[in-house]
Amino acid sequence: MCAFSRSGLKLVAVFLAIAAFGATPSIAFALTTINFDDVADKTDIRTRYQPQGVTLSCGGAACSEPSIANVIYARATTPTASPPNSVTPIRDGYPGVKDALTGRVVASFSSPVKTVSIDAHAVLVPEPLNQTAYANITAYDAAGAIVASTTGTQLNAFEKLTVSTSGNNITKVTLGVTGPVAVAVFDNLQFDSDPMLLWVVIITFFIIGVIVYLFFFRKKDLPRPPRAG
Repeated sequence: MCAFSRSGLKLVAVFLAIAAFGATPSIAFALTTINFDDVADKTDIRTRYQPQGVTLSCGGAACSEPSIANVIYARATTPTASPPNSVTPIRDGYPGVKDALTGRVVASFSSPVKTVSIDAHAVLVPEPLNQTAYANITAYDAAGAIVASTTGTQLNAFEKLTVSTSGNNITKVTLGVTGPVAVAVFDNLQFDSDPMLLWVVIITFFIIGVIVYLFFFRKKDLPRPPRAG
């Protein structure tokens, strides 16, 4: 029974060590970049990047239109921040994002993140009637509340839009434009988490492993009392 218990405790310690080691790469590679360039033009990429921690979808009333059909595509685009593809709900035609006509691109994260960035290029549609609108990124928490939003300031040029929170509070972002007179191209999605939370997990596993060793494994090394007679 004692041997079995010690064996079981050793397995626990091994499990803790593996768990701590497995968390380490998450720290080393906390920043994730998705450029949408690893697939062919017009590929449905809604679940393509789930292994990297993000699922893409369409958000808004326009998404249910037959030409949109709630799908997100990688599309060959000129210009784009990193050739050849950008991300869009449009399979055919100009691969831009315009909320009222296309819906917004939604990126949902498997684990909450701290910072999200996207390269955006906004242009005005013909006859804007002296109105302007720009590319926009909006971040939401697990309760669906807006926790950050950033709007571009440039037209006809790429600029990086970034949303950030004090902790890992962002569960999804949406990409679109601030008004009906502009259309935007989005490329190079980046997201990052706060590594300090991961370090807390690793240190906790390490402390538990040390406690298990000191209080159980070392018992077999204690001196035994002499036998009588």
